Amino acid sequence: MAERALALTPMGRGDRYYTYTELLAISRRFKQNPNELMITWILRVYDQGGSALALNSGELALLGDLTGDAIFNYHCKGLRGGCKTLLSWLLLAWRQRWESFVYFEATELPFRPWTNMEEGIRLVRELGMLEWIYREPASPPVPEQAPLPAPEDMPFTQGLQRRLLTAAPSELRLSLASLLVKGMTVLEAVLEIQTIADVGLFWRHSQPGRAKLMLGPNPTRKDLMGWLLSHGVPKERVDKQPTKVLLELYIREAKRSRSHPAYMLGEEQPPPPPYSDQACGEEPPMHHD
Repeated sequence: MAERALALTPMGRGDRYYTYTELLAISRRFKQNPNELMITWILRVYDQGGSALALNSGELALLGDLTGDAIFNYHCKGLRGGCKTLLSWLLLAWRQRWESFVYFEATELPFRPWTNMEEGIRLVRELGMLEWIYREPASPPVPEQAPLPAPEDMPFTQGLQRRLLTAAPSELRLSLASLLVKGMTVLEAVLEIQTIADVGLFWRHSQPGRAKLMLGPNPTRKDLMGWLLSHGVPKERVDKQPTKVLLELYIREAKRSRSHPAYMLGEEQPPPPPYSDQACGEEPPMHHD
């Protein structure tokens, strides 16, 4: 997700130094915005190519104060060394300022509640970024080993899932909890939130043209069974199934329904497509002569 870095100076730039104008442009690009949380800012540095922009400690100091946190800025100015990426320098100062995930969480503002897909995805990525910042690197490093995982590839642990659910809208917690599973990655959690939005579980009000095609937030067991039966799912597939299974069936079938055109209320609609086990990830039956 990281953008290509400024084309000024790639890694391995030799003896070339940044000009004053270039340093000013870098400072403006990566400066924390007013009211921007620190974790939101460091994630933006990553997204905007801070992991591919190389500079030495002297050039880092010339960027000035990049954040509104005076202690963090102090640690940045105290860093010494040769050429590193901007993100590497900032993470060194970050871990000096906040020694652990728990310490950062205890001293900074709590994670903001989220109410829509964009906010939910941003929180998932911010949690993944924190997990990535405080990851334990392999020791000792092996030259032939695989590259370190990106923040999106970090495990979205049960602790991170609890934080996401705590900040989630109350009507989404049940649906979201059923989709978050052990062993998933940050990227997979992002995709689950996109899925929830795709099948209408974020809608707080009825939307003309889709009310008959999608359920709204926090559907009940009765809602799920009624929707599935009306969309061609065999009764034996839904009878006596727990709500979690019904929700998973609904999401799969609702995503399939999205490929068909939506009809306005009052318009005649064609019968629902026949239910297919293949839509639920099952293999078609084998026929033997």
